Amino acid sequence: MGSLCLQKLSAVERLFALESFELPEVPCSLSFHRHPEYKSITREANEWAFKCTRRDLSPEEKKSLLQWKVPMVTCLSTAHAPKENMVASAKFAWAIAFLDDPIDDNEVAATSYLDTVLSLCNGTASLAEVPDIVAYRACHDLMKDLRSLLQPELFKRTVSTVEGWARSISSDDLKQDYKLYRRNNIFILPLFYTLIGASFEDEDVESPDFVSAQNAMLDHIWMVNDIFSFRNEFYKKKLNNLPAVLLLTDPSVQTFQEAVNATCRMIQDKEEEFIYYRNILAANASRNGKDFLKFLDVLSCAIPANLAFHYASSRYHGMDNPLLAGGTFHGTWILDPKRTIIVSDPNRTSGILTKSFLSSSWELFEAPVIKDHDLLPALARPRACCIYPAHDHRCPSDGTKKEVPCIFEIRASRTR
Repeated sequence: MGSLCLQKLSAVERLFALESFELPEVPCSLSFHRHPEYKSITREANEWAFKCTRRDLSPEEKKSLLQWKVPMVTCLSTAHAPKENMVASAKFAWAIAFLDDPIDDNEVAATSYLDTVLSLCNGTASLAEVPDIVAYRACHDLMKDLRSLLQPELFKRTVSTVEGWARSISSDDLKQDYKLYRRNNIFILPLFYTLIGASFEDEDVESPDFVSAQNAMLDHIWMVNDIFSFRNEFYKKKLNNLPAVLLLTDPSVQTFQEAVNATCRMIQDKEEEFIYYRNILAANASRNGKDFLKFLDVLSCAIPANLAFHYASSRYHGMDNPLLAGGTFHGTWILDPKRTIIVSDPNRTSGILTKSFLSSSWELFEAPVIKDHDLLPALARPRACCIYPAHDHRCPSDGTKKEVPCIFEIRASRTR
């Protein structure tokens, strides 16, 4: 035991001095379905989010929020839900971001904050009775919409999920399993309940096969989040992510790189586990209602949709990062407090997800392409730079290729 503790102390010291790590490929064999009205859904949800801030946002502030691409997971999870449900689900995604950030940034006292959130969800508190902050305004306005939109049983299930998230956040049980903790606080199921808008039989969603499929989906989602949010948490000196937890607790993991590799293997294992149980449920389709099977399809789409979002959101990679233009990336992730910097191996190919993943994610949330003249000022500076190979994507609508060259400055102290 003493030897293990000494090993881990050394690992922690190296972790705090970390400058870079290798991001492996994260394959995904599942496909998502883009909603045909994704543009108007995204626009309406974003405008609602702006109004929730109750501020006269500057163009730069709006741009910053837009580059989060919050409605993306909703818009890629089904092509068939009514637009009203889609907009409500996209609003829910914004509400989750607004609710999470005060906790992540230690801006609120967790217990009283979460009690207030639950009171707003249950309708036992009015907006006039609580502090005037964006998270409470978004929660109150969203719940008002959901009460009129969802069937009573589904609304009850949605609120129950919010309660589970609140319990996991406020828990001070240091002995609880980290993986179970993250599964409970990922807080994404309400998005999918809202999309379908129909309730299911308890025996359907409580069957062992469905619970296993749902848990595998949730695990995949939070594990992807733990990889892509590491940079943000590293500079906040937080260790509440799976690679750090593995490094600190798993005797077989001796370096941070081993922890990252193990996490990426677990992500792929969770995809395979989900597919296994989804196929069992699909084989018994005649026993399940149509709404239940639609919900199962949404969960299947959620895995690649969430992965696409994490590759393309400025929440994880910094504002105006060329990586936000779409597609996948892997290679040396050089840690920087403001943005994600990836140096890729020119001898390896990029774009290791399904073709539908790449083309759809590109067309859905396309960012401005960086032109050659935009690169010249950076190249002219007397600092080390790294250009990694451009991503070529074929647009599904006209078959043309779009190229996104990516360039990042690397501080001279970090070059070798």
